[in-house]
Amino acid sequence: MRSYLFPTVAIAALALATTVAAAPNRFEAVVLGELNRFRADPAGYADVLRSYRPRFEGRLLRGNGNGEIDILTNEGVSAVDEAIRDLRGERPLPRLDPSDMLARAAADHVADQSRSGAVGHYSRGRGPGERMKARGGGPYVNEVITYGHHEPAGVVHQLLIDDGVPGRGHRHSLLRATHRYAGVACGRHPVHRTMCVIMMSQTPDGSPPPPPKR
Repeated sequence: MRSYLFPTVAIAALALATTVAAAPNRFEAVVLGELNRFRADPAGYADVLRSYRPRFEGRLLRGNGNGEIDILTNEGVSAVDEAIRDLRGERPLPRLDPSDMLARAAADHVADQSRSGAVGHYSRGRGPGERMKARGGGPYVNEVITYGHHEPAGVVHQLLIDDGVPGRGHRHSLLRATHRYAGVACGRHPVHRTMCVIMMSQTPDGSPPPPPKR
């Protein structure tokens, strides 16, 4: 089955949907684990992305089994090769600790789009910063979203390859050294079957980061 992938630009919000339990399921926990695997050795992780190259037929990326859909990409294998080159020069990054509040705000977005079938960073007129504030946190967050992946590793790979996204905003978000906390929420999507929302921040609740030490 073919599905068009709708890329979404990562948002750094500087500025309530249905209540969803924030306790991560195994899929979400593995997504966070894969993120930390990548951040521990970005240069080495470039070799993982090489596995995508044989799956391309022109611009069509064949699903990797387990019911994963085929995705018609914008750039084909060239975006994969660019990601590999970029990661080769990156140094290890701090580990992302789980944040309950970030996960709840992400889960609110999944709950809304799982009903509406919408894509993007806004639900009911609220972006990631507004959703965090509705949860009692602060707006200093960064959010990335994927659609259509049935494997946790595929979620991270899509964000790093960042096909069709000008400026590679998702890739730069995952490479941001100031991120220290993350919340992951994944669920069903009526158009793309699955979606994952990852919210990251320098603080566990999206509050302003502490001033630098002198």
